[in-house]
Amino acid sequence: MSDDRPLLPPRPSDEPELPGSGRTNPAAFVLPPLPEPGPAPITVNNPDLVVNHADKIINETRKHDILDGATLHRHRIKQELIVREGGWAETWRQALDPEGVRPRQHVLIIVAPRSFGSTTLALHLLARHTDEDSDIVKLDADWNTPKVGRLPAEERHAYQLDLKDPDRDRVSADFLTMLESHAQLLEKLGSYLVLNVAKDLWGDHYVSVQSGIHVVHLNEPPPAQSVVEARLRAREAPGLIPYLESADKSKASLTGLDAVEAVRTADSIVLTWQEYERLTGSSFPMAVASSWSALEAGLAARITSALSDWRDKLDTLFGETAPMHSGKDASLPLEDRCLLLALAVHQSASMPEVAKAARDLQERINAGASGFASTTSAAFAGRGLRRRLVDVGAGVGTHDEVAFDQPGYGRAVLTYVWDNYEVMRDPLLKWLASGDSGSGGEAGKHVVDAIAALTLRHGNVDHLVRLGSPTHRAKKELLSALLVQAVQDEHIGRQAWGLLYTWASVKENAAAVVATCREVLNAPDVTSSRARMAMVRLRRAANSGHESSRNEVLNAFEEQAQSPAGVTRLITEVRAWQQSGRPRGSGTAAFLALMAVPAITTPWLLSDELPSEVDVKRALQEMLGDITTAPDTIDRLTAWIKQSADDPASYARVRDGLLPVLRGQKIFKAAMSLMQALEHVTVDKDRTAANDYWDRLVDPRVRTVIQLNRTPA
Repeated sequence: MSDDRPLLPPRPSDEPELPGSGRTNPAAFVLPPLPEPGPAPITVNNPDLVVNHADKIINETRKHDILDGATLHRHRIKQELIVREGGWAETWRQALDPEGVRPRQHVLIIVAPRSFGSTTLALHLLARHTDEDSDIVKLDADWNTPKVGRLPAEERHAYQLDLKDPDRDRVSADFLTMLESHAQLLEKLGSYLVLNVAKDLWGDHYVSVQSGIHVVHLNEPPPAQSVVEARLRAREAPGLIPYLESADKSKASLTGLDAVEAVRTADSIVLTWQEYERLTGSSFPMAVASSWSALEAGLAARITSALSDWRDKLDTLFGETAPMHSGKDASLPLEDRCLLLALAVHQSASMPEVAKAARDLQERINAGASGFASTTSAAFAGRGLRRRLVDVGAGVGTHDEVAFDQPGYGRAVLTYVWDNYEVMRDPLLKWLASGDSGSGGEAGKHVVDAIAALTLRHGNVDHLVRLGSPTHRAKKELLSALLVQAVQDEHIGRQAWGLLYTWASVKENAAAVVATCREVLNAPDVTSSRARMAMVRLRRAANSGHESSRNEVLNAFEEQAQSPAGVTRLITEVRAWQQSGRPRGSGTAAFLALMAVPAITTPWLLSDELPSEVDVKRALQEMLGDITTAPDTIDRLTAWIKQSADDPASYARVRDGLLPVLRGQKIFKAAMSLMQALEHVTVDKDRTAANDYWDRLVDPRVRTVIQLNRTPA
């Protein structure tokens, strides 16, 4: 039966009938078909105008499927300090035309090893050598394989795109062939495109000079010393540069660092300075350069230590285990190695907490082995915990508070163990992910940073996959915090988004996916491209068929309903559900969230602000007629009516908007449930909303059969 039929049996309409006898003859509204006219002659007065107009129509048509990204501020890019020395200077020169004014071609490909800073080079090149009125857009490669048809082409734009995902960004000969015609289009539009391709994804492709594409190779990173100094100036700490220059070169070397490692080194120097100020209670202004005589000896020593990779010391500490512990220069026994790792992760904590974390790690290492590494008697006969903590580099206060104030050393310890003991990676991951490392069962910042530094170290998501597997299942909060870092990482961000897409339909991992997407969407600087990718994964989780996943997504959508940008995303989701026939899980969740958009009296979905493409009546009827969505829909309709009950005009508008929705046999049960929920909602002195809806919906002939509690609230 049709959903437009009233509750049993049909009652006469409250609206007056059209004048005339009984019913109006439908044939009276049928117009005779108009004769089809022949094709009209076409006169073209300005062919160039027509062609240009056609090009614009084509470009507009393809916009819905092209790559998107963040528009960057040109002047901010120019304000960032960069180092154009050595190989960088040569690559920069080769990328420009002979006059050094514009990029040599409208499509420029920069091939470079990972972490050499080629993305930074590309953005600065576009900022300095394209027209001031051109928009600079950093694109996100949201595709499964490179396709020229998905590259944007708008007038006066400068695009930059990274191709670094080994599974989705590998460049093919066909792609380069199609890219030639795209280069011609960009030239007509006065736009440019720079592709930064990882060297291992490029192969030995040949691109002719006539193709409109120019290829340059970046074969070395900028000098690390210069990068560190530039980074210190950018961090408004040029006063630290003399400390860098005074560092003992025999212990601290910047040789061989790539661009990413050099930036991390500069940040480590700033962190060392801030930590030293905290420990000494002193202030050392670094906004201006200091004279050599003003250098603080203690800070200079710490910066030298921060610049060291500690490999010689760690080679000794992790060398062959000595029969007896004979001092700080001897190799550490197993229990002390675990203690050092616990300190490296947690930095500062109470002695019992650090001792427990170390003990838990040792137990994981010895899982499956016969017997424990040290018996109680052997442990009691050895050094005490305080002595052991001091020997591995920590300080112990009078209240048994442990301070491991060498964050750079801690990171070096973790990296050393990770790189040199492959067999330790599995127990180390399990220990960090379990909360036994000292995070108190929560995704503490130190633990997240430690896991991120290790799992993202080699530029792939293999270890993230392990953390989401049944054997390593990390807690949702920890895994989500780690994934947020991963999707923002320049080198594995695309792979991380792909992993989220796969996990979205897995019941055990969906909660972490939803939590990650919520963090991304709620970030104040979220780009339209990242927001779209997050919404795609939320949609996949909602459509997976798992009730828990749908509820998680609904909570995420309700957060989005609190901001104008989020409302726009939800409208897009509802429109896609109603117009394209997509699975209804995500669409209904988005509509439920829109039902909770803040409003004073009249619900937003019934207001004049609602876009016309959202069919509210159809959505409500479908959701009230479905046993899975009816309860949530009834709850929100009840909230609507309660909200408007004190304003007669708003109440009448809500009621008149809902009455056509509630008439229909398929939603009879839902309508009855709604009226029962309205029994205590008063709309005037002696009537309830339940009575009002009852009188308007139910035919008088069946009111004696079906009773409704008319007791006023």
